[in-house]
Amino acid sequence: MIRLKSAGDTDPRGRLSHDQTDQLRAATVFTSAGLDACLRRLLKDALPTLINGNSAAEGKFKQFINEQLNEKASKAFRAAVIDPDPRTKLIDIYVEALTGSSLQGHKDLQRVRNALGIPESDISDSALAGLSPFFAARNEIAHELDLVDPTGRGSSSRRDRTMTAVRDQCDEVLQQVKAFVVNAVKQVKAAGKVTP
Repeated sequence: MIRLKSAGDTDPRGRLSHDQTDQLRAATVFTSAGLDACLRRLLKDALPTLINGNSAAEGKFKQFINEQLNEKASKAFRAAVIDPDPRTKLIDIYVEALTGSSLQGHKDLQRVRNALGIPESDISDSALAGLSPFFAARNEIAHELDLVDPTGRGSSSRRDRTMTAVRDQCDEVLQQVKAFVVNAVKQVKAAGKVTP
C-alpha cells in the first residue's frame, strides 16, 4: 500500500501545494512505469515455460505467429525466423507486441493476462476495467502535463489531484500487479508438471 504524506482532502491546512500535487502526479507516472516494467519482465520470464505447457498461452502464441505470417512479415520477424534460436526471438517479438512502448489501458492488461494463460476467473475483466480511471489520469499527466486545456494559449491551469484518489488508484494497480505475478507463478508451476 502506498503511504503518502498525511496532507489530504480534509486537511485543516488547506489545499495541497503545487509541489505536493506534482508529487502525486509523479506517484501516478511511477506506478504506471512499475506496472509496465513488472508485466514486461513477467512475460519475458514466464512465456517460454507457459507456451510449452499451458494450452491457453500456447494458443495465444500460435495465434500471434499466424497473424504475423498472414501479414507482411516485419524485418524483426524475418530475422527471428532465421536466428539460431528462433523461438526465443519470436517470444521477444511477442512480448514487444503485447506491451508496446507502454501499457495504455485495461484492454492491454487483458491481452497480457490471456497471453499468460491466466483464466478470467483469477483476474476478471471487471477488475482490470476498474483501472480505467488510473490510466486516464496517467495519460492526462504524461501526455497533457495535466493541463485542463492542453491546446489553450496562455492558460496554465492544471487538474487537481487528491491524495486519496491517487493513493487508491495506485494501490489498485499494485494489487493487480501482485495478482498477475501470483497467478502467473501458479500457471508456470502447473505447466512445469506437464511433459510436452
